[in-house]
Formats: sequence, C-alpha cells, structure tokens
Amino acid sequence: MARSQSLLIPAALLAAALCFVAQRAFVAPSAPASRTVRRLTALRANPNSVPTGLVWPSPEAEEKLREVDGIKMYPTHAWTDDMQPIVPAEKKLEDTPVIIGVAADSGCGKSTFLRRILGALGTDVVPGHTAVGDMMTVVCLDDYHTNDRAGRKATGWTALDAKENDFALMGTQIEALKQKKAVYKPIYNHDTGNKDPPELLQPNKVMVFEGLHPIYDEKARAQLDLGIYIDIVNEVKFDWKVKRDVEERGWTEDQVREDINKRLPDFSAYVDPQKANADVVLRYEPSDKGLPFLKVKLIQKKGGAFPVMTLKKDLTLTGSKPGATLKMYDEDWFGNDVTVVEMDGEIDMDNMEAQLKEIEENLEGLGAKSATELTDAMMKLKSSPGSQNGTGMLQTVIAMKVREVYEKITGKFA
Repeated sequence: MARSQSLLIPAALLAAALCFVAQRAFVAPSAPASRTVRRLTALRANPNSVPTGLVWPSPEAEEKLREVDGIKMYPTHAWTDDMQPIVPAEKKLEDTPVIIGVAADSGCGKSTFLRRILGALGTDVVPGHTAVGDMMTVVCLDDYHTNDRAGRKATGWTALDAKENDFALMGTQIEALKQKKAVYKPIYNHDTGNKDPPELLQPNKVMVFEGLHPIYDEKARAQLDLGIYIDIVNEVKFDWKVKRDVEERGWTEDQVREDINKRLPDFSAYVDPQKANADVVLRYEPSDKGLPFLKVKLIQKKGGAFPVMTLKKDLTLTGSKPGATLKMYDEDWFGNDVTVVEMDGEIDMDNMEAQLKEIEENLEGLGAKSATELTDAMMKLKSSPGSQNGTGMLQTVIAMKVREVYEKITGKFA
C-alpha cells in the first residue's frame, strides 16, 4: 500500500479499527446487529428515491453512458446532468486526509467498532446516509454497487461479485479525496434498493471506507494509509446470523444456512482474499470452550502500517465462566510475518475494571494517552456488544492505533 513517507518507519507502526468502521455493525458475539447504515448513519428512506429502470450492461444503459476526463459515468448511478465525478473542494484542508479501509462481510456488526474509533479520536459524526463529522467521514462502499437491487436480479450477480461494483470510479474518487478534492459519490439506498442521485462529498481529516471491498481493487488499496479486515469464520457467522435473522426476520436456521452458503462462493472469491493484503486482521473464531464463547485474534503484519502491540506475558483471568486467557505468538499469515495477540473466553463482568487494568498493564506499544485509557474506554461502553470478550477489547486497541496512525502521518494530536 502506498503510505505517507512518515509511515515508512520502524516495524512498530500500524493501525486500527473504527467504531464506525461504518455501515454494517461490528456487533459482537452475543448480539449481531443489523446494518450500521441503520445504526450509526441512521439511513432513512428518501421519499424521492426512485429506480432508474436501467441495468448495466445493457443497450439502453450504454446509450446514456457519459464520460468525463476518462471516467465512465454509468447511468445506473442516477447522475444528474449537472454532475461531474470530481469537483473542487469547498475549503482547503491543511493536511492530506488519512484514509482507512475496513473490509468485512455484511451482518458482521461494525457500528460498535466505529463508536470505539470515534471515542479514541475524540470526535463524533452527524447521522445521515454518509456519516460526517468535523474530523471524520465514514463512507459505505455499497454505494459503488453498479446496479440497484432490481438490476442485480437482472444480471444474476451478487453484490459481492466484482462485476457488480464500480471499482474504477471508487478508486478514482478515493484518490481525488486524498488529493483534497471533492466528489459526487453514488448512493445505494438500502431502504428502497434504489440508486439515488449522488451526494457531494468533501475531503475530511480522516476518511473511513468500509464495506465488502476496500482492499480488493489495486487503485483503491494504494490510497489506504491503513487496511483493516474483519475476519469471521463461518461457524461464528452462522451463529450470529441465526440470532439476528431468526429473531428479527422470522427465518429458520435452514434458511439462514442456505443464505450463507449461497453467498459463500462469491465471498471466497472477492471478499475473503483481502485479508492477505490487510495491515491488521481482527479474527473471530469459536472459543476452545465452544460457542457462543469466542477466541478473538489481533493479527498484526510486521513492518506494516499498524503499530504492533504486544504482551509482556501470557495471562489467565479467573472469576467468571469460562474465564479468559491472553497469549501472543508469531506466525505466517498468507506469506506475511505477523504477531498475533489472542484472547479466548470472557472477562468477569462483575470484576471488569480490575481485570481490564490487569490486561492493560501487560500490554506494550499500546499508544495510550494515560495508564488506564483502554480500561476507561471499555468501561464507558460496558453495555455495548462484545465488551465481555476479545471483540470489544481488541476493537478498542485498534481504535487507539487508528489515532496513532493519524498522529504519525499528520504530526498532530487528536
């Protein structure tokens, strides 16, 4: 990945995860959530949301294709005649935006994760289709689906398929935003399934691009200052989706399994391979004690953009069932040398603060602002999904590392 020169330093430098990591919900083990779109960004149905009636590719869409400065403007994005894909920004940023990519499958739960990042940066965002704040903007990459829901039914391609995503426009617009330009970004309306007219998006200090494919396309990947991949093994994904879809949608377990299996070939082909190019991977596996307990791994690429965090010694926490263990080891991950910090089991929620302090005292390279910042951040979101296990704890570590990467690149302190 192309990095700012200030990032090309010691192997102890890498990156993070945003509690927004945006438009799905990185909700934890016990409560998988619906799309972040509905939580963090509070997407509402647009009363003017109407289908384009077009499918790409088709002769009808080809007739309406425009091209501006070599950028193809597919009419399925619902462009208006006065729009261009890249325009001057309304105001000039002092520093180059820090670009974070967060890759994960849908239904994985990223909203809590994003809140943890916002907390580490000391900022907030205003709900809307795209969440925008004075410091951070969170973009859902579903907006770059080439076709609307009806169009995908016509092509027979899933949203995971590279053919159903406008990577050329995505990479060009991320590059433009990094160059401090503004863009008219497409909108995929999850409520209606339509492509609504694009919205004007200004560059911001930190821009998070989250969704299925932020690390997939070479041009988009080259703009990232940090690539994060949320890796949920199938057993955990099934367990979470059953909880969500059976309770919220009235599905049966067989229907949930069928839905996962239907998506699996495209997920394996177009989404999962991104973890080989990520700077840090947050991996959820079943606990050695079995589900619903989790084993969560922070897989940190050595010499990459993510400042490596280590353990001074292995830990065993008691006082709850099944309790929690933490350990660290090195391994090969898709040809990359990585350092893994692993947490298996759960914190004793009746003794949460003391156990978190014990963990925090055993961490090196955390980049905290105080001796208890990790503990304090976790206690603040104690009731949030995943706070009882490694999902919440390691999400918070990543959030603090996102801040560290931002400060390293800009020389400014959040």
